[in-house]
Amino acid sequence: MMGIVTGEHRRTWLVIGAAAVLSALLRLRMLWSAVSVDEGGYLAAARAWAHGHVLYRDVFIDRPQGLLALFRLWDWISGGNTASIRILAMLFGALLVVSMGIVVRETAGDRAARYAAVLCAIVSAAPVLEGYAANAELLSGAVAAAGLALGVLALSKSRPMLWFFASGLAAGLALSIKQSGFDGLLTIVTWLVIVAVVNVDAISRRRALRAFVAVSAGLMAVVSVLVVHGALTGWSRWWTAVVGYRLRTQSLFASAEWTNFVQVAPYATIVLGAAVVPVALGARWAMRDMRHPRTISFAPAPALLVLWLGWATTAFFIGGGFWRHYWMLLMGPLSALAGVGISRLPRLRLVAAAGVVVPCLAITSWVYAADRTQLNIRAAADHRAMIDEHVATWFNVNREAGESLYALCGSAAVYADAHQDPGYPFLWQLETLLGANAQDRLIAYLSNPRTAPHYVAEYQSPKWCDTSGRVGRIMNHSYRKVAMVGPVTMYERAVP
Repeated sequence: MMGIVTGEHRRTWLVIGAAAVLSALLRLRMLWSAVSVDEGGYLAAARAWAHGHVLYRDVFIDRPQGLLALFRLWDWISGGNTASIRILAMLFGALLVVSMGIVVRETAGDRAARYAAVLCAIVSAAPVLEGYAANAELLSGAVAAAGLALGVLALSKSRPMLWFFASGLAAGLALSIKQSGFDGLLTIVTWLVIVAVVNVDAISRRRALRAFVAVSAGLMAVVSVLVVHGALTGWSRWWTAVVGYRLRTQSLFASAEWTNFVQVAPYATIVLGAAVVPVALGARWAMRDMRHPRTISFAPAPALLVLWLGWATTAFFIGGGFWRHYWMLLMGPLSALAGVGISRLPRLRLVAAAGVVVPCLAITSWVYAADRTQLNIRAAADHRAMIDEHVATWFNVNREAGESLYALCGSAAVYADAHQDPGYPFLWQLETLLGANAQDRLIAYLSNPRTAPHYVAEYQSPKWCDTSGRVGRIMNHSYRKVAMVGPVTMYERAVP
């Protein structure tokens, strides 16, 4: 569908561009809100890495290096402006819209692409699903969609191997940001397998094989860098952080948080519920070619969109946490199929599109009507974001040069707000409980006069960090209460 540029094609590109701008504008209000726990934690870890701390040893995070490299780069570009991390979400949100629009245009036509781009711009920015935040799901999902777009364009090119290599490269970058960023890659790979299996002519099979090799080469170009860095950093630590920790502590196969799924489902229903019928219509139309598999060609087809939704859904469930931002993984393929479904209606297409986005816009307006202190609470029931800011402000006002802060048991964003490198590697409470030797390392950190923090912000009781009671005894012996910052008790070290 790349052919000669027509008036309709130009109109499609204008709508996709306008939709990308719209997605950024819909996130603009949250630029002035406090950063979330995950955003702040990623930023704190990236800054510590930039300051010479060894990744996965001195600072632990269960994400690949690409995410930290991205935050490290952005922190350098922004001059260390913590709040500017939301601009990163705007940029990647726009990338998701454009990439998804290209995929739909190449597989289902211009009209479907226009509807899909506008839908994606609105629903992917929904604040009640943390669409405003630079979370790993939005970032990796946008890059995965870009990889899929390159792969779909490659299917349309007469000499596609360089495009397929670029597709694999983008897929590798998506995986380097978050382990679940495999949906675009597997969509292209699955399509190539289908083409190779279904088609009887040797030419199509050879093209599919060459394309698979090119995609794999691009993917391995990125993955090999991650592996080499992991080996140089400490293979066991890297493998445990990136692969073993999640499989052992929280995934579909270990301690899946189904309670979170139930709690978030009403918000997801408001944002996406009205899209169910258009998505079903779009999927039904997209699969029409699969009824006659011998007609499948190397060129991209609408069935790709169904494959994309299938792999994105797999990524959504494998994570096991089911937090609000997990739904960002589904925004691209759901918007794509909804756009296709609406575009195939014989009439009242604008009414159908409005019916999809009005509930989302309504709840977005309700969130954005709040003042700054309530924005995070309305958006994602995130009370800690403002507390972290207040604790960081108190610490920076009262600290002397060289004095440090520890958030007990964990509140990762406070380090970013305070521009303070963490002295203890585990920044989140769950990691403090389940990380390798986490309790022993915490006790050693707090009890050693050379490493012990001058201030401790008690977010959770010591018993939640260490059931043996040793942390509590250290706090009672070595620290004294000096202030309350909201619900957080501030302690100062009382012994040399």
